Amino acid sequence: MLKIGLTGGIGSGKSTVRDRLQAKGAVVFDADDVAKRLMEEDESVRKDLMDVLGPQTWNEEGRLNRSWTASRIFEDGALRQAVNEIVHPAVYDAFDLAAAAAEAEGAPAIVREAALLPPTSIRQRLDVVLTVSAPKTMRLQRVLNRGGLSVSEIEARMNAQPASELYEALADEIICNNGSLEDLQSEVDRIWNRLLAS
Repeated sequence: MLKIGLTGGIGSGKSTVRDRLQAKGAVVFDADDVAKRLMEEDESVRKDLMDVLGPQTWNEEGRLNRSWTASRIFEDGALRQAVNEIVHPAVYDAFDLAAAAAEAEGAPAIVREAALLPPTSIRQRLDVVLTVSAPKTMRLQRVLNRGGLSVSEIEARMNAQPASELYEALADEIICNNGSLEDLQSEVDRIWNRLLAS
């Protein structure tokens, strides 16, 4: 079974590529969603985050206060690193479990989707890393079109993520998403068929 890493900056088109791979039969592991779930449900993670971020990280119902937490994390690099060091190891363990389950079910591949670059420990667990790339102006417009974030909020998230050159340097395959949806899907299909053939 192939273990595929899928990454790229906000607005690059990762979700569209993920959906296409899922339609081809791949199991999807959304590392960002798993991280959010662990921040709400895993007692060890919650305790460590409480020490770093404080009790206002959760609302009265015990749900993650996402807007407040995101604003703190994206504005403070040191705080972001501290949170990553708490959450990411738990996400890596969850990925290993998901990959084992997908393989047992006979899936042809599992796709680990994440906005952040996979560190060395995760990169070694992946067979291939795909990076979705697009011009910054195009990415900004796509996120604006989705709604929910202002230009300044989007730019803060872009600035908190690695530069495009770092994403591309890590990649085994770069998927350029600067054309039509059909162009993107055709490129994903081409890479998928080649990966399965090899």
